[in-house]
Amino acid sequence: VKEKRKTKKPRMVTPESEAELQKIKEIQSALGSSPLDIEMLRQLAISNGGLVKDELRRKAWPCLMMLEHMECTPKPTAEVVKAHKDYNQVLLDVNRSLKRFPPGIDEEYRLILMDQLTTLIIRVLMKHPELHYYQGYHDVAITFLLVMGEEVGFALVENLSITHLYEFMKPTMEKTTYYLTYIYPILRRSHKELHDFLVKSGVGTIFCLPWLITWYAHTLSDYRNVVRLYDFFLASPYLMPMYIAAAIVIQRKDEVLAGECDMAMQHFILSQVPDSLPFESILVEASRLYDAHHPDTLKEEVDEFNRKKAQEDLEERKRAEERKRRFQAAKRGSNISKILASVSSYIPANPVYKQAFKVAAFAFSAYLATSLYTYYSNNHSFHFLTHQ
Repeated sequence: VKEKRKTKKPRMVTPESEAELQKIKEIQSALGSSPLDIEMLRQLAISNGGLVKDELRRKAWPCLMMLEHMECTPKPTAEVVKAHKDYNQVLLDVNRSLKRFPPGIDEEYRLILMDQLTTLIIRVLMKHPELHYYQGYHDVAITFLLVMGEEVGFALVENLSITHLYEFMKPTMEKTTYYLTYIYPILRRSHKELHDFLVKSGVGTIFCLPWLITWYAHTLSDYRNVVRLYDFFLASPYLMPMYIAAAIVIQRKDEVLAGECDMAMQHFILSQVPDSLPFESILVEASRLYDAHHPDTLKEEVDEFNRKKAQEDLEERKRAEERKRRFQAAKRGSNISKILASVSSYIPANPVYKQAFKVAAFAFSAYLATSLYTYYSNNHSFHFLTHQ
């Protein structure tokens, strides 16, 4: 008896997978075009789903960064890497980056990747001694290492360090701090209530510092979300991370406004970015915000925000100095009282002498305290104002 051959049921293709397959074809077509259709590739990286998978990213990311020819620089020896001035700090950060590696990765392979990551970072710093390492840089580097591999990853991280990340790698954070303040003019124009609430809370911009300087790689745990955002950033203008920051805050507006109008509370809420957020919708909103409020149109508001912040910081420093001066004056007064008390112990026990000494001591203390207050107040104010 012949067995009936089992026929396979045709695999149902969902609309999602059809769209994905169609996009893969479009990406491959753009990558295969001659000359390269860079604008089409950028649009595909920005649009829903990004570049879909790492196999395509390995071909597309160098194109998006306009790296046609990558120079191969000699890889330094382990001894040279360890002798670099930033080696210990880089090693500490790399050792703390366990969550950035794929879950279930083989321990031996993870150690190899960590060694490659450390070397990659030091190679960039050696080739560009004008660049300054910052904590969080390793989060960017590991993303490129995981997607591109060691050598191509190095080339892309190097290029990124002298373009998109350049301002973050300067000796001071002045320009980085300046960029962070773009979030408030964007919010003021798009969601006034939310803007006013956050300004009143005093939360400032520190909560989104890791977002900007790591392209959200330090904040997010899901690898897929991180590489999706990198697709978007590599195809977008340099300040796009701040528009995504504004879009994330707007997305979470109900949670923010439901919290206390308090710096600590709002920093706690905003510094957490759940991987469950609808990132595709957030990217669409960020693009809309960028088109509606181009950075050039925000510059005056950003400058005004920074002027006001600088004035508030100056006044706070003055208040802190005044508190310090009063504390020191009070401490000096306390020391004088102790000295007088010690001297009074040697005065004869006659009540008349004791009383006379107390009156004289009180008068002397009051005079000395007043003189010191006037002297230090006038001189300190002059010194503070002439050294701004």
